[in-house]
Amino acid sequence: MKAVWEGLNEIFQEIEQAFRQTKKNYPKEVRCKPKCTDCCYALFDLSLAEAALLFREFHRQPRALRRAILRRVEKYEKAWQRQKPPLITPFVLSTIKIRCPLLNDRDLCDLYTARPATCRLYGIPVQIEGETFVCGFSGFEPGKTYPTVIFEKVLTRLAELSDKIAPEGGKVRVPLPAALRGRFPGAQFVLEAG
Repeated sequence: MKAVWEGLNEIFQEIEQAFRQTKKNYPKEVRCKPKCTDCCYALFDLSLAEAALLFREFHRQPRALRRAILRRVEKYEKAWQRQKPPLITPFVLSTIKIRCPLLNDRDLCDLYTARPATCRLYGIPVQIEGETFVCGFSGFEPGKTYPTVIFEKVLTRLAELSDKIAPEGGKVRVPLPAALRGRFPGAQFVLEAG
């Protein structure tokens, strides 16, 4: 698992560098700030590698915090069942807003250091399946050209790491509730590996 943790750290550092550079070059457009929670209502799933990291970090938290998060997971799942569309596409998903179960009552992420790539990229232009997405609160103007992260490239690297956890692991996408509960291939090795 050490290679997976190191690989994730490398990917996340590169994402954070891209975010910092975009914010430096476009300070009026990138409007992210502490306690802005727009990104915390966006739906996402996880690569197997990201799921493993969240599961590990979740289990490192005090029991009371883990219980609070799991209560929020139940609310999240109920909200998803009420809002689940018949056809799921990246655009359709981008229109559904459900509070992330990791977002606490102080509007902070309880597992911030282990947050996935999706969360780290939110706020700067990201291209998914040929379509560019930006935060609704950003100042990026439609029709103008900005540096854009191609999410498929990030997903490819995450898939390569995920293959180290389980056979065909790169093809596995894990819902956040399943990640926190350890319901994914290879979960039994995550806590053993530390």
